[in-house]
Amino acid sequence: MRTVARVLFPVVVLVLAACDPRAWRDEPPPTPIAYGPQTERQIEQALQRYSGLIVAMDANAIAEMYAPDGVWERQSGPLHGQDAIRQAVASSQARVLSNEMTTAYLSYNGPAVVQTGEFKQTARLPNGKVVEAAGRFEATWMRSPDGAWWLRRMVTRPK
Repeated sequence: MRTVARVLFPVVVLVLAACDPRAWRDEPPPTPIAYGPQTERQIEQALQRYSGLIVAMDANAIAEMYAPDGVWERQSGPLHGQDAIRQAVASSQARVLSNEMTTAYLSYNGPAVVQTGEFKQTARLPNGKVVEAAGRFEATWMRSPDGAWWLRRMVTRPK
């Protein structure tokens, strides 16, 4: 019986490991999230950094705030991945003059934190016209392998 167990146990372990999709890919498991005020402060700091980068129109820094497969859902259509986000920001002819993002609610969803709130933005269009936009946003944050907060998904919906 022990011989059978010694042979079957490694086989069972390998079969079960193959059932876990992370075993097929080189993805580390999601970094655990600590619930509470410290996480909430970190998320708020990340959001304010993001808002400042939008004003600075820093295409590289904005793109790097997203997970490699992150999505920015905008009124003009979604951008998938850091390269698409970087290219869209770098090629924008408009200049953001101000950008305010205010958190209304945070919720924890497994390895992610979902943040909802409102935004107000003032921008100068290529023709010189200054426009204002306001609406709601929903940001889904996740931990990167090094512990930084990445945007997994950002949705902005003007009113």
